[in-house]
Order: sequence, then structure tokens, then C-alpha cells
Amino acid sequence: MYVAQERRAYILRLLEQRGSMRSSELAQELGVTDETIRTDLVAMQRQGLLQRIHGGARHIPPGGGEEDATRLDCQLADLAAARITPGMRVYMQDAAFAEVLLGRHPQLPCSICTPNPALLLALARPTLTQPLACPAGTLDRESALLDTDAPAWLAAHAPDLAILCPPAVTAPGHTAYPTRLQARWAAAASRAAAKTLIAGPAAIFHAAAPHPAQAFRATYLTENNLPPAFSRSRAETVPYISAADLQQDNRFDY
Repeated sequence: MYVAQERRAYILRLLEQRGSMRSSELAQELGVTDETIRTDLVAMQRQGLLQRIHGGARHIPPGGGEEDATRLDCQLADLAAARITPGMRVYMQDAAFAEVLLGRHPQLPCSICTPNPALLLALARPTLTQPLACPAGTLDRESALLDTDAPAWLAAHAPDLAILCPPAVTAPGHTAYPTRLQARWAAAASRAAAKTLIAGPAAIFHAAAPHPAQAFRATYLTENNLPPAFSRSRAETVPYISAADLQQDNRFDY
């Protein structure tokens, strides 16, 4: 017999990684009935954890309730927040992670620099007190980042910490991105920063992307099933829930 909360936490992780999924896919992944998944999705929508769509569910940002404690993005954001000390200059280029981080920790005593204009606009809210800096440059629509001299701008702002959320980690200290500009900014930020945090689900350690970016002085924030090549001394982890652990006799679904 297993706990429904664990199953729903796993569903959240899948939606965070994939954006949306069909109910039938979730049922097959978890080894439970379609009715069990429908019951889960209804309950999770009532909690504000996801949006039900025709035939499945879609990921939505955290809503600030107690239920957020089961979300992987919130757990990783909490680990990142614990690494931020007063007066730090923090580089971020992933808007989704930044919104979760500052949504949960709006009074973090740091300043933020980013080449992502969407992130800048999202964080320009009266409830946030952090100073924000964004370079001048031409918007590259493929990457949604500003195209300018990344090393020079970062040298001028000298970040203490770079928080990166790559879609792929190919080896210790090596990340990869879908576009060249994303990779260029990530590599320049990690090189300029005193420390780098690489945050993401364990799936990024088994993924691939075409444009590599080296990460320097990196600590990984992820689930506790990261590959052996990544030393535990270089990682802070949260519990991993696997589909195999949740595949039980359907008589116990609830």
C-alpha cells in the first residue's frame, strides 16, 4: 500500500519536466488505473497544483500554499535560497526558476542580474525589494535572451553566485542548452561568479542538448538519484520518488 501524496508528488515532478501530460500516459507511467489518475488530478487542481486540460493536465507555477512543499521546483528553490547570503549579487537566466525562488523567498537580501527581459519584467513587482540589473542588447527571439558582450557585462557586475537551470548536464562541470546564446551566457556567468548552482530534476543528467557550456565551481541541486560520477560532496539533494516505487496493487488506490 502506498500514500497518495507520494504518487501526486511524482505527478508534479513529471509535469514540471514535461509541461503537460495525458491521463493515460500518467496511468501507464505509474502503473495505476485511469480512474486513480483522474481522482489525483481533480484533487491536485483543487489544491492549485496543476490545471486539468482535456485528456490530461498541465503544469502551473506554485500558488504559495502548504501543498507547494511537495513540488520539486519549490524544494530546489529552497535549497538555492539557503545558499544566498546578505549582499550577494546573483545571476539568473531561467525565468521560471527565478519566479519560484523569489515567490517563496521575496525578501532575499541580494541583488539580481539577468539577460532575460521576461525575467526582469516578472520580477519588477512592488513586493520584491531586490535591485535588478539587465544589459542593453538586441533580443534574440530563439533564446529569449539579450545578445550583447556577456563576459564584459558580467565582469562589470561581478556576480557572487550564478544559478543555472540547464536542460542537460553531460558530465561533471559540463552543461548543454538548446541555443548558442543560452550556452554563451551560462558559461560566461559561471566563469565570472565565485560559485555556481546547477538546479534541476535528475532527468537533466540523462538528457542531451546541442550547445555545451562549461560550469565552474558547481554545486548540484537535484534529486538523490544523481549518477555516480557526480560526487555527493558537490550535491544537495531532495528525496527522489520513482514510478517503480509507486506501482502497487490497484486494490489500494485512493
